[in-house]
Parts: sequence; structure tokens; C-alpha cells
Amino acid sequence: MDLSVYWYGGKTPRVEPLRGAVRSEVVVVGGGMAGLTCAQMLAARGVGVTIVEKAFCGAGASGKTSGFVTPDSELELSDLVSNYGERRGQALWEFARSGLERIRRTIEELAIDCDYQVQDSLFVARTGRAFRKVIEAEHRTHVSLGYRSTLYDRASLEAIVGSRAYHGGIRYAGTFGMNSYAYCRTLRDEIERQGVRIYEGTPVLRLTGQGVETPHGTVAAGTVAVLTDRWLPALALAAPAVYHVQTFLAVSRPLHVDEIRVIFPGDHLMVWDTDLVYQYFRITGEGRLLLGGAHLGSMYSRREIRSSPRVARRLHRYLGEHFPSLTIELEHFWPGLIGVSKDFAPVVGRHDAFPTVYFAGAGAGLPWAAALGEYLAQKITEGRGELDETLSPGRSVTIGPRLQRLLGKPVAFALSHGAAKYLRK
Repeated sequence: MDLSVYWYGGKTPRVEPLRGAVRSEVVVVGGGMAGLTCAQMLAARGVGVTIVEKAFCGAGASGKTSGFVTPDSELELSDLVSNYGERRGQALWEFARSGLERIRRTIEELAIDCDYQVQDSLFVARTGRAFRKVIEAEHRTHVSLGYRSTLYDRASLEAIVGSRAYHGGIRYAGTFGMNSYAYCRTLRDEIERQGVRIYEGTPVLRLTGQGVETPHGTVAAGTVAVLTDRWLPALALAAPAVYHVQTFLAVSRPLHVDEIRVIFPGDHLMVWDTDLVYQYFRITGEGRLLLGGAHLGSMYSRREIRSSPRVARRLHRYLGEHFPSLTIELEHFWPGLIGVSKDFAPVVGRHDAFPTVYFAGAGAGLPWAAALGEYLAQKITEGRGELDETLSPGRSVTIGPRLQRLLGKPVAFALSHGAAKYLRK
């Protein structure tokens, strides 16, 4: 299999590093979904913006992702309600939905060519117990809070997913898939045309009360917005609260229409399952199967693993178990590190020493990242703050800083995630 990122098409963009000193009203650190959205929203309000990005816009998780654009990421709606209570849980769900709609509006307004595929979300149970305990609870939560969803038992599910291995599922509309790298690159070019200065290949060495310092230059700015996802701790921001999880994505050869019909007899859907280390898949506009997954043994690795034969075998085995009549060749296989907090909700805050430095990160999922970018832009320009307490990096979590120092970050985050997903159900 080709180990390069499929979305890159075999090449990456040339970059223009910052050299010298520039001034700006706001400097945004990070050129992923969150940083680009923040700059987009600030520029729309007439604010002078400069972006500095250590690699190239879309180089991180935002450009390597599966392109699932759904409020679900690591937590479903029932998880949010269970963990934060009904009012705050629904507020977080609506926050993610706002990010989804921000991405959709941007695609429509800018006519972005990013393989936009309207696809409902489908959450499926791998066991009968998971159907009764997780899927049915998720459906009840959707209904009780006024959201439309459809519950499928094992027999009825076969009409929309051509596998007998699932025990049921819940489906809801309003979601879509896309090529997120193409989205980020197009948005980058558009906001640059609107006057946003963008310097790629420009890592930030130090934050100050007056801006940022980079290897070959500085940006003097009245406000700094740091949106670097899992890299926040590298700038001494939210260090105990932010880590990462390792996942892998694979893309198949183009499938024949009859092969796709085996997987999806009707509509194409975005599917993920109830496993602790879950699998997820969808069909791209080119008719390729995109399939993702991980392995618990490497999921919390401190360093990115470039390739994992174990995960590749796991994905092949998953396809064989669920669609045994198909022989699907996976052509591309690549890794990604996703920024996470210990309870999976993002973090938002200010620098302890520099009140003009704002930050946000650990938004696992494209809608969460877009919502964070918009939130920080509105915080800077309008003082938005209704989620500050809920998303504070210092909020109460299952494993606090003292125990984390004893256990180490990988173990502390793995145990915290298990608690966030399962112990409160």
C-alpha cells in the first residue's frame, strides 16, 4: 500500500516563511480548520490578520482526516448529556452543530471543490448488548431533546448497510463528508485574497505579550490566537489537559457500482461502530471506500507511528467479517494524530502571563475545530464566553494532574477516555 496521504495527491505545496518583522492586529498561530476559520471570521469583521503555520495549511489532523463532518466525534449526544448534564451537554452538541454549519456555508459561499458528499450519519452496534445499552440510549436522547433520528434493529438495518454483522443502529441527517485538505487549501487561498497574510513553514518559537517570535522573524500584534490542536503544550499552553490519539486511514481502489451497492444498498452513509477502538467508513465521490481504525496498543503512543501492519490487518479483517462477498484492495494507508482532552471536550483559555494571548484546541472532529475557530474570533471581537467554564483546561476530570504525573500521560488519558465513554453509562 502507498503510505502517503491520499488527499495530497502525491505533492505538498511550496511554502513562504516569514522573514523579518511585521505588524498585525491579530496573529493566528496554526493553519488547520480552527486557525483558518478564526482568521476567516476575524477578516469578515474587518480585523487585520496574519497566520503563521509551522508546515503548510492543512498539514495536520485537519488535512489528513476522514472528512466526516458530523457533531459526533469521540462523544455521542448521550455521552455529552451523561457527562455534562442535559443543559451543558446539549449546548456542546449545538456548538459542534454550529461548526458543521459554518463549514457547509463556507463550501456553498465560496463554491469550494472538496468532494462535498451529503451523507447521513449511522452509528451501529457490534453486539446485542451495545445495541441495548448504547444505541437505544442514543436514540432516546435524540428524541428527548427534540432531534430527529431513526432507530434500526438488526433486521431492518440490513436494508441500508449490507452486513449481517451489526445488531442495529441509529441514523440522523444533516451531515456530510468531504476532502478536508482541499477545503483547507481553498479557504487558505480565499482569505489570503481578502487580505490575510499567511506565512507557512514558520513555527512559533515563543509567545510574548506583544506577539510571536519565529526562527527568522516576528509578528507584533495586539492579540494572539493560538489554535494548534495537540501542539498547545509545545507552547506551554494547557499542557496537562491536552494529548493525542493515534489513528489510521485507508482508501480503497475505486469500487464498481455493484460493489458499493453491497455495502450500501440505498443511500451512501457515514458509519462508525460501538467498539472501544472503533472502525468507521464512508464512500468518497470517486467511489472509493474510506476506512479508518486504530489499535489500543498504539493508540496512545507518544510519537506518531508512520505505519502499522497490525492496524492494516485489522481493517482488512473488518471488511472480510462484514462484507465477505467483496474483495476490496486498500491502496493508501496513512497515520494521523488527533488532539484530545481527557474528557474529549475541547479546551479554551488565556495565557497565564499574557492576557492578550488566547488559545483553543483538542477539538476532535472537523465541526468542533471550526466551532472553536469561530468561538475564539467572537471572543476576541465581541467578548463571547458562555462556554469558557465548561471548556476550561483546568476543569475537573477523572484523573487530575497529580495522578497523571504518577501514571504518565498515555495511561492517564487512556483511563480517562474509558471513564468518559463507558463508566457513566
